Amino acid sequence: MAEGRVAKVNVAECWSQIEQWLAANVPAAVPMLPPGASAAAFARAEEVLGYALPQEVKEFLAIHDGSANLWLHDRGEFMSLDDILTAWDQEFDLWGDGSNDEWANPQGPIKKKWFTRKWLPILDARTGDHVCVDLDPPKGGKRGQLIAWYHDGGPTEVLALSFGALLAGFVAELAAGRYTPRLDQTGQPYLEYAADAEPGAAPAP
Repeated sequence: MAEGRVAKVNVAECWSQIEQWLAANVPAAVPMLPPGASAAAFARAEEVLGYALPQEVKEFLAIHDGSANLWLHDRGEFMSLDDILTAWDQEFDLWGDGSNDEWANPQGPIKKKWFTRKWLPILDARTGDHVCVDLDPPKGGKRGQLIAWYHDGGPTEVLALSFGALLAGFVAELAAGRYTPRLDQTGQPYLEYAADAEPGAAPAP
């Protein structure tokens, strides 16, 4: 994947469109969205990480600190700042010294590492699998690209050029009818993704 400029995404507008879609299609989910993370929380997080959080991630979490227990994206829940730090600390503690790197087999411009401190979990699949922001790509990659990471397979592929690009893609797929509101066995709402949905189709009842 060649390096180049990535279009800036209006994160606040993306959140607004997500909220509008939820209000129209699964209104019970709207009150579940948490308030945003504070400036002090961001400062503490960056002190722990040792580097600045990506701007689009900060803008996203400043409006709503993740999606709480709502499974919104096909890849899982948008993580809160605390959950990001917990997952990052756990994986870096296990693998940050280079352990298991020989088993990593990423496809595309991703460093052959099992995990690194410059990979920041942002989506949680509730299985130990994450989508991570890659802040240390090799030549040919793009700083800030999003990669799939599996607890039993390490990094696999680049999913988007930036967090903003993934977010804008998610909003577009909501509008295109790719997601359907569902309830789990406990009555918790979540969104189910259908890759083969007809573009522009209304969500299924």
